[in-house]
Amino acid sequence: MNIFVRAYLRASTNEQDAQRARGSLDRFAHERGVVICNYYAENESGARLDRPELFRLLADSRPEDVLLVEDVDRLSRLTGIEWEKLKGIIRQRAVRVVAVNVPTTWQHLSPKPNEFDARMLGAINEMLLDMLAAIARRDYDQRRERQQQGITKARAAGKYRGRKIDVERYNAINRLLASGSSWSVVQRTVGCSRSTISSAVKHASSNKTATPSTMPDGKPGQSVAIILWLLVENGSKFTRGKKAVREQIDSQLAASFEGRKLSDTETRLVIRYVDEADLKEQIDDMLADIHQTADLRNCEVIDLTLKDEATGRYWNDYGGGWK
Repeated sequence: MNIFVRAYLRASTNEQDAQRARGSLDRFAHERGVVICNYYAENESGARLDRPELFRLLADSRPEDVLLVEDVDRLSRLTGIEWEKLKGIIRQRAVRVVAVNVPTTWQHLSPKPNEFDARMLGAINEMLLDMLAAIARRDYDQRRERQQQGITKARAAGKYRGRKIDVERYNAINRLLASGSSWSVVQRTVGCSRSTISSAVKHASSNKTATPSTMPDGKPGQSVAIILWLLVENGSKFTRGKKAVREQIDSQLAASFEGRKLSDTETRLVIRYVDEADLKEQIDDMLADIHQTADLRNCEVIDLTLKDEATGRYWNDYGGGWK
């Protein structure tokens, strides 16, 4: 039986390993006597429909090819409307989805059953995929809701130290900027956020003789000192990752924003920016990185607020400004 199996591997952030599940998918395929003809791996959120490698896989696929995933949530954490759009594209390409965690989909790796069995199994598979996709989205929404609910919780005191700055990476960023590359080009080339680029520029400036603060575009730079309150908890009684999550977040904040821990949940940051749009983009990137780092280890961000140290105003996550 000649079945073309294309494996899709996804992780949410650059810090995660999208290739992590490759070994288990290889074993799964081997046990069923099929060979994976190609792998499509990317670091993108499952809550986004626009995923280049997923759509490259679908474009490469021919009718009856198999799209193999470890878990349905690797394929979708989409809203209902976007999940229907993705399903429509999969149907249009006549691609068959096989998920390791959905045994009824394994029939696509076996000889075709009779028409009745095929229709019954097809209906069951579609129902199960819809249910699991809905559960994956609910899990995503609930995590974000709990994160917002935790904003009003009490703060505690303590101190921490972040890891050393990645000087080699910062030097690579600054060399690209010095050669005339735009921030967008640097992001794609190095695989980093704008906040990391800003930190690299700041690091380079701190190692030179004092000069007026400027950004890579030659515009006057601004800075704001922010107090970040952050409380991370394990997502369930079976999770033990909150310490590692907090250490990783601490390191990211120390490297990108001169993060200085004031307490177990309180950190002082300094963000340098060109204008309000740049500030909003850096903060959005930072918050996304924090949430995704926690999500990787099945942990929850219970409390997350940002306060302007000088004015006492709080950052509005939804509006993207101080209030």
